[in-house]
Amino acid sequence: MTEKLNGVTRMAIAKDQMIQFLSKLPKDNEVGLVAYGNRIAGCNSARLYHPIQRGGASAVINKLTGIIPAGSTPIAATIDLVGEFLLQTENETEIIFISDGIESCEGDPLHSLRILKDKGKKFNLQIIGIDLDKRAEDDLTRLALVGSGKYFSVKKREDIEDAFQSIFSPGIPFVPPKIVESETGPAGIRIISILPYSSHSGSQTFILHYEYDGILPITDYMVHLNVFSKKEVHLTKELPPIREKRIADMGQTDVQFKEGRNGKGKLIFTVDPKSAWETSLELWAVDDIPKILAKSDTKLLQRD
Repeated sequence: MTEKLNGVTRMAIAKDQMIQFLSKLPKDNEVGLVAYGNRIAGCNSARLYHPIQRGGASAVINKLTGIIPAGSTPIAATIDLVGEFLLQTENETEIIFISDGIESCEGDPLHSLRILKDKGKKFNLQIIGIDLDKRAEDDLTRLALVGSGKYFSVKKREDIEDAFQSIFSPGIPFVPPKIVESETGPAGIRIISILPYSSHSGSQTFILHYEYDGILPITDYMVHLNVFSKKEVHLTKELPPIREKRIADMGQTDVQFKEGRNGKGKLIFTVDPKSAWETSLELWAVDDIPKILAKSDTKLLQRD
């Protein structure tokens, strides 16, 4: 937040707009403040600076004036702190999160949000991203969607004013940024390797490594393993076009659930070494009604 936007530091722009907004709030509004950085280096800098409190705007303004940007970007830890001290299960809270970066402390902000939802916390997460690149904006857009809010892109000083107006002034239209597929294109799943894992009398075990690319705003996926006989070829035409058609030859299946737009994983499975087997993977989206997104190439299992 120390870098400049239109000749002014990002932090100065954010502070100025927050102070203007807070100074116009009704005196009985409940306001609290959590922030990270502020002269504290590293990933443990998230702090509660003021608990949510009726008439707390003036106190929060005083706290804001002294905050100085520093350190990493522990978004997940900050969300955890917000959930602990600022959110309730009775009343809905508007969270305004301003940042010029994405998670940099190996936290999982999406997981933190889901935990708060599971606990019954009521909130809308409105994210204002200052001068971010496209990939960072995609990540924060997805975070805002999961948090029942919106993402606002700030490229010049006027944008942050428009963002606050859109959040708190009914009737002003909000045009969300375009959510695209992944940086690597459409969804896909690839078998990286299949290696013999162990061999016993009457059985052969393999370990399969894979990687996948999902699409926004989907965050939850299922990897479906198909293992089927190489000799038989039965078609099942009523299956969706992407699905493996040789269901009648299926020797076994397995599934693995994954979180995140991109990822890697491994599956271990055992077959009868007396037969020839092939395998493929399917990538399913399970955010809502499960639907198949992609299928890998079919690979022959190489026995010892």
